[in-house]
Amino acid sequence: MVKALFGGNKEGGGGMGNPFGDMGKLMESVKKAQEMVQVETQRVQKELESTEFDGYDDEETVRVVLSGNQIPKNVEITQEGIDAGAEELSRRVTQAMQEAHSKSVAGMKEKMRGLAQNLGLPGLPGQ
Repeated sequence: MVKALFGGNKEGGGGMGNPFGDMGKLMESVKKAQEMVQVETQRVQKELESTEFDGYDDEETVRVVLSGNQIPKNVEITQEGIDAGAEELSRRVTQAMQEAHSKSVAGMKEKMRGLAQNLGLPGLPGQ
């Protein structure tokens, strides 16, 4: 009988009780965990937004700045970089961008590892 599986009748006859335990407490715990993940994730995102990573070309005539979220913030070019000509300047800007991007991605991964650790989650795959 279905009644027997979920607690039987009110007179205490038969049944195994509630096999699912206290679902209300479980759902409350899940909700609290979700809120904690959301708060921590927002904190890390704000940190990444305000963190800057710079990259330079080999000659240090170009500096590119990206946020921790890989958002471009600034490009600085010395007169020597400008005097190198359009093609060479393009190469130098690209090189500086690549370095800044690499540093920014590494910083983001480090922040995400810290977030995972704070939440008791396993680290990022391949790390």
